[in-house]
Amino acid sequence: MKPMIGITGAWSVETWGHSEEHGGYFYVGSYYSTAVSKSGGLPFIIPLPHKNAILKEFTVEIVSKLDAILFSGGGDAKKFKKEELPTLYEQQPLRYSFEKELLLEAWKRDLPILGICRGYQMLVEVFDGRLMDETIDGHKQNLPGYEPWHSLRIKENSKFENLVGTREMKVNSFHIQAVEKVPKGFEAVGWSDDGIIEAIEAIDKEFVFGVQFHPEERYDVDPHAKAIFDHFVEKAIEYKKR
Repeated sequence: MKPMIGITGAWSVETWGHSEEHGGYFYVGSYYSTAVSKSGGLPFIIPLPHKNAILKEFTVEIVSKLDAILFSGGGDAKKFKKEELPTLYEQQPLRYSFEKELLLEAWKRDLPILGICRGYQMLVEVFDGRLMDETIDGHKQNLPGYEPWHSLRIKENSKFENLVGTREMKVNSFHIQAVEKVPKGFEAVGWSDDGIIEAIEAIDKEFVFGVQFHPEERYDVDPHAKAIFDHFVEKAIEYKKR
């Protein structure tokens, strides 16, 4: 049986200003579930709980049924002016609060965790790292996601090097926020040409990684991007067997 892999999503009321009275909708980019499926996983979009739900109870029920969690990107931060960019919590408060509980519960249970773009930044903030106050330039490409934008230098002998099978790879880039302080219990393992931290890994966990780029969009054109999902699903299978 395939491993069940939860994928977090956004709520259109928080991201695009849809009317809460009419409910909005939950969504996530199709590339995430496609990549998980192609690597042999069974993807499920995790809906946000209703506002009156007890987050801890809702979270425990969900995580207990999953074999891994992918914390996705998105949130449409580009709709804000750079000089007025709110925090991750302020951008999507319900999503942030829920994903924080998901991360802590998944961490406690040793689930495989993969954070992509905003999901990577969630890993940083939840475990007491920090994003830069200033936004950055040159990391938001004007090309399709399957096209590379810059090189990624990978730390030698890191788990991430073993994961992707290379010391350097080409990645895409769609962010204007960057990590300033790596959280306790993690280490930086990937950097862009201009020194931006683009990948982290948990030191004492078998599979907890965060990447600032979008490997799901380069899955079909880059074997290193594909390897991230292949290993993610492999670890989910191992977790399921345990």
